[in-house]
Amino acid sequence: MLQTIREHTQGWIAGTIITIIILTFALWGIHSYFVGGTNNTTVAEVNGAVITKEQLAVSYERLRHQIQNQYGTGSITVKDESLLKSRAMQALIDIEVLKQASSKQGFRVSDRQIDNYLQSMPEFQINGQFSLDRFQETLSSTLLSTSEFLELIRTSLLIDQPKLGFVFTSFTLPDEAEDTISLVNQERSIEYLNIPLSYFLSQPLVISPQKIQSYYDQNKNDFMTPEQVNVEFLELSLKELSTKITPTDTMLKSFYNENINSYTQPTQWKIASIEIPVSLNVTQDEMNQTTKKAAALALAVKNNGDLSKLAKQYSGNLTIEGWKTLTQVPAELQKAVASLTKPGDVSQPFKTSKGLMVVKAVDIQEPKMQSFNVVKDKVKEAYVRRHAEEKFAELRDQLAELTYEHPDSLSFASKVMNLPVKTSELFTKDKPGKDISLYKKVRDVAFSNDVINLQNNSDVIQLNPETIVVLRIKSHVASALLPLSEISKQIEEKLKAQEAETQAAKFAETLQAKLQAGEDPKQLANAYKLKWISKDLIGRYSTKLDTAILDLAFRLPNPSTIQNKVAYGVARLPNGYAIVALKSVKNGTVTDKKQIAIFAEQIQNNEGLLEYELYKRSQTEKAKIHVNIPHVA
Repeated sequence: MLQTIREHTQGWIAGTIITIIILTFALWGIHSYFVGGTNNTTVAEVNGAVITKEQLAVSYERLRHQIQNQYGTGSITVKDESLLKSRAMQALIDIEVLKQASSKQGFRVSDRQIDNYLQSMPEFQINGQFSLDRFQETLSSTLLSTSEFLELIRTSLLIDQPKLGFVFTSFTLPDEAEDTISLVNQERSIEYLNIPLSYFLSQPLVISPQKIQSYYDQNKNDFMTPEQVNVEFLELSLKELSTKITPTDTMLKSFYNENINSYTQPTQWKIASIEIPVSLNVTQDEMNQTTKKAAALALAVKNNGDLSKLAKQYSGNLTIEGWKTLTQVPAELQKAVASLTKPGDVSQPFKTSKGLMVVKAVDIQEPKMQSFNVVKDKVKEAYVRRHAEEKFAELRDQLAELTYEHPDSLSFASKVMNLPVKTSELFTKDKPGKDISLYKKVRDVAFSNDVINLQNNSDVIQLNPETIVVLRIKSHVASALLPLSEISKQIEEKLKAQEAETQAAKFAETLQAKLQAGEDPKQLANAYKLKWISKDLIGRYSTKLDTAILDLAFRLPNPSTIQNKVAYGVARLPNGYAIVALKSVKNGTVTDKKQIAIFAEQIQNNEGLLEYELYKRSQTEKAKIHVNIPHVA
């Protein structure tokens, strides 16, 4: 069974599971899990294994940082912080419990498995090939070293093996699949009538001044004007800097000569390739035979054989490409194409993702240098861009330094850097404006404690890759309670809607009771000028009904078990209520064997995952866990 599991660890189910585990580890601060020192305060023990205060602090900070990036800096309340700390602690405990359980049961992970899995992760691939640069770039953003990340993969694969065991050894009985199909594909015939709120709103509803006053007094927070600010700010723009750079022809020619490679048309190839396909399950003997065939093909191509005939003779696929530079050639062909230095050159056979390939240079264009006059506009654009970016970086640092050293004003930085102080319109934290307040990060910073309460300049805010600002509060309009006279009508309408809602609910309940008591449905509908609407044999995923009616229709009991042979219920709709009458039920069927197999596989996977959840719970219950959570700074 273990061998079967190992073979399946390359499948999409395993890949998905392991990727989720790895991302979860990164989120919960697995860095400190591997490097946490023994001198830190212990916050928990799992069967004697220590979880430190540092580990908990790092996992909490990472989770908090993720939420702030997603929802804004002011999105976490004191209550949220307590909940996040608990979640961080539980995640660390779960990881330790599962890791210990897997090791105790004899599961192991080899270095080769880790290497294979790392190279197969799409996050680290470019054009389907593992990229060391992409790996290092991604890893740097997680604050993990290479050894820590490899250990993370080892732990992920170790923890995942029992899970794959449950998933791949679960099974479905024929009756289970049939019962599931019967329920999922079930159809029901219903009738329903709508009870619109408008019927009750059209009746004279009198709301007394006392009720209006009482509602106003009890819900004052709903009638507060939003807090508003406007800000003054300094803006540094790369685009604006670019307009101030006017190079002479001499400067441009010097720049052109220094960067001559950028204005040289690279080597281009016209290539023809023949690929001999190789199946995934090829034996070693078959591979040896194919290798010999590819070598013979390469020799035949070198002897100027007809490519079309050779492709047929050697059961290969012929492809002829137009002019392409090396970067335009697929990554797995680039090394072979680069070795072709003159027309007619033929590569040695090399392996691709689909087989063995031979490449021939049909024609080659040597590198061609473009004259200064031809590319003068491009040279100027590149010159201006480079010097503007250099100046932008310099001024960014200067702006950050000046506004930090003089936190109570923008005037000093404005004078030194010759930047005008601009002013925004009033805006709230939650509603974008039409100027600088369009940016959520600006609104979040403007309403932060450091800026709005302590009256400091903000840090540098990056609006986009070419624009930064530093802001401070110019004026602050506090939230205020609206007078009752301005909102009395609004409250009255709200209370009328609530009264109509109450009356409609009572009416629906009364009507349902009468129907269940056996009164004639059509006579009742006619008495109140309502109309039954019939829907025959609708499925549970139908889009032809309001979802509330459909949901209720499939929650009502089978009418064949009821004395009146009709089941009634009340559904709340956006515009009122509905009485739903379930008339009959038709169990679902499937005749297509492929669909039956799909149902069976889904049931099997669900049962495997359920068994794994029970396994996790049992391991946690058996573990000796002691928790002592201190304050996390």
